[in-house]
Amino acid sequence: MKRALWTALDRLAAGEISTAHMATHTVSLDDAATAYDMFQHKTDGCVRAVIRPGL
Repeated sequence: MKRALWTALDRLAAGEISTAHMATHTVSLDDAATAYDMFQHKTDGCVRAVIRPGL
């Protein structure tokens, strides 16, 4: 099982697998509280928020 995980991570790192479709919202660290509220209340179609420091 561990090797399968590393293979997947290696493929992600190499850009062979995209995860962009998994996030409905991407926000900066400053907007994390707002993103959490959107996720918690499922407002604005928020299913999965990604917080990216430095965005």
